[in-house]
Amino acid sequence: MTRIIVSLAMAAVLGAGCSAPGGSIEQYAPAVEGLASGYTAEVESLRAAYATGLEGTITDLRGDLEGSALRDAVFDETVGRSTVLFSSLGDALDRYIRDLGELGPPAEISADHDDFVSALVVSRSGISPILETLTTATSFEQIDGIIAGSGFADAQLRVRASCGALEQAIGTNGMEVDLRCDAMG
Repeated sequence: MTRIIVSLAMAAVLGAGCSAPGGSIEQYAPAVEGLASGYTAEVESLRAAYATGLEGTITDLRGDLEGSALRDAVFDETVGRSTVLFSSLGDALDRYIRDLGELGPPAEISADHDDFVSALVVSRSGISPILETLTTATSFEQIDGIIAGSGFADAQLRVRASCGALEQAIGTNGMEVDLRCDAMG
């Protein structure tokens, strides 16, 4: 069922990206750079809030609990905060994919644009399984395994590569942009 939903979403996004090609590179480049900047800033903020919040909660729990009670409370907090983080990352990706799909890339870079959007869609499809399985984890190692072994984690190399290809294609066509490819994911 998930594959059907992902396939339909991918078709809709790619169709949106392909339906409006023809904008100028001078319009497209700053627009796509602005979207990338906004997305990466949001992701960095979400990750920082997660790390700071979890660290603060652990500090508070250490003052109140010890031993296995502390371990269990930290584990539960980690699962809960990780679930919120990945749900929020999914929401951010959904908006980013939607906004990229609404851009009208110039014909000369539309294939690179579509490849990047496609990579983001694949990345996004890896978040739902994380959310479904995080609550079944019984150890910190399982949490790490769920995240590291996810389609989301696996897709990051493709996201960065397609982002870099789009950035390079824009540069080849006379506009320099920073799509923050290293911060994608």
